[in-house]
Amino acid sequence: MMKLPITPIPVEDIILFIESYRNLEKMPLEDGFAHLRAITPSILGENEEDLKELRQHFRNHWYSKNRAFGQFYLNLSHYRQVYLLNHWNIFDWQDEEYTGTCLRNPFVRVAGRPPAKAFQLHQLVKFFENHGISQDLLDQFSLPPIDDFDKRFGNATNWGDYVLTLTDPEPLLRYLIEYEREAGYDFDPSILQNGPE
Repeated sequence: MMKLPITPIPVEDIILFIESYRNLEKMPLEDGFAHLRAITPSILGENEEDLKELRQHFRNHWYSKNRAFGQFYLNLSHYRQVYLLNHWNIFDWQDEEYTGTCLRNPFVRVAGRPPAKAFQLHQLVKFFENHGISQDLLDQFSLPPIDDFDKRFGNATNWGDYVLTLTDPEPLLRYLIEYEREAGYDFDPSILQNGPE
């Protein structure tokens, strides 16, 4: 299957994404549930069993004092990630076609590549969760150091807080998103018409 090059996500959308999930992480548990319910009708219709499962997934992460958004987000299906991004006013021209196809076609839901913005943000959060904020990396981009060791640990909270302090975070963010080569490709739209080969 051919992979298609994509346009880099605007840095404004990346910052909005980070601000939005950090706000979510700071909410009390019940406020977070209300926030989550706001996106579930679009995602799941009125299927209460699916809603219960999603709420339990949310609760499992929010009972920790660190509010592990990164783990919560990475374990969501891509089409659910897209609806959350839309709730935060982050849109991609492929979103509607992709999510509609996912709801009709279980194969695309599991194996289809998501729209460009959703995929790049997924890659970013994956880097946040798997890599600490090393001084070597900060030196590479001439960025200020982090003195508190605990703040250098790799997770969405530490990375998000650090990125939001930077005057020009774009070069660093581009590097993190493109760390894995496949982040530079979009999903193949032919699968929407043809299904799996």
